Amino acid sequence: MEKLALVAAAAAGFAAPAFAGGLNTPVVEAAPTAPAPFVASTGKWDGFYGGVTAGSVTGGRATYKNATAPDTSDSLGSGSYGVFGGYNLQRGSLVYGGELALQAADVDTDNGPAHFNNLLDVKARLGWAYGDALPYAFVGYSRGQWNNGDGQTNDDADGVNYGLGVDYAVNDQWQVGAEFIRRELDTDFNGTANSVEQNFNAVQLRAAYRF
Repeated sequence: MEKLALVAAAAAGFAAPAFAGGLNTPVVEAAPTAPAPFVASTGKWDGFYGGVTAGSVTGGRATYKNATAPDTSDSLGSGSYGVFGGYNLQRGSLVYGGELALQAADVDTDNGPAHFNNLLDVKARLGWAYGDALPYAFVGYSRGQWNNGDGQTNDDADGVNYGLGVDYAVNDQWQVGAEFIRRELDTDFNGTANSVEQNFNAVQLRAAYRF
């Protein structure tokens, strides 16, 4: 009897750690992991692009400011065509960049010989991508060779441009678009205090290749 009691006590002693281990499973802590490196979000609008444009003046005026006589004005019409190039950066849906455009101008007064020979536009652009479409706004600097057409010497007209546009990605390389641009320029002429203000709007069609 005593031997049986000793055997039972020994068995209970061996079983206790096994039961304890089964009730209290050891907790293993996960090894710390390094944070994932930051990767800038990019998209289809990233990179250089270049193309051609053609525009039509939708309304504007040339105002002649004479230091010794009342101001006079005349309407501006016709349009321009040329080339442009720029660079976009895309971060998520936000797209921003800069653009340079050179255009041969046929912008002139309706009732006189004054006209622009050519135009240069420099723009800072900011847009928001929606699938294949990129609506954007821009503001920048414009310069044009203005000729009064009456033998007087002119400085180049310069000033600001601003407007709205939209580009559409036809595929991975080609895009087409349209743009409304407002230019507000002025120039001195004939070495006097006289000047000419040229304020006009244009609608421009665009086609470009993305590199």
